[in-house]
Amino acid sequence: MLQFLNSASHAVDRFCRSAAVGFFSAMLVIVLFQVVARYLFQSVPVWTEELARYCMVWGGFLGAAAAFKGDLDPRLIQPPSSGNRFWILGAFFIRAAGTVIFLGPVLYFSDRFLARTWVRSTEALEIPTALVTCSVPLMVCIIFFHLLVRALNLGKERDSGGEFSN
Repeated sequence: MLQFLNSASHAVDRFCRSAAVGFFSAMLVIVLFQVVARYLFQSVPVWTEELARYCMVWGGFLGAAAAFKGDLDPRLIQPPSSGNRFWILGAFFIRAAGTVIFLGPVLYFSDRFLARTWVRSTEALEIPTALVTCSVPLMVCIIFFHLLVRALNLGKERDSGGEFSN
């Protein structure tokens, strides 16, 4: 079961990385199109700014989930990865608690947030804004999934007496 969860976590991470790169690449192309259209044609389609912004939102949130999985998210100090098990477990639980305390309320209130945005549509693209704002709870769920898999791996390594790693 743990091997399946590890495989699923890696597959989700690969998807997040690929999708983030895709969204940022699309944003780059759209912004370049805006610049060319502004200076060559003196007219920019109104949908380009909106679409570039939404690509940035999706790319940023999927990139945040990938950074969490890769243990590359911003932090003040690097937690210990070897040495005294007490410090390793303590650092993991502090990080896990911080993640849940920060992102838990975001996920808890996401249903109301999505409900408010579902009835609204974007000005230029005329799509429901919930298609953009659903990136927030999706990112939180992906991070919580990675955290759960990491915690299960930590428990397995502790029981087997193996070295701690991601």
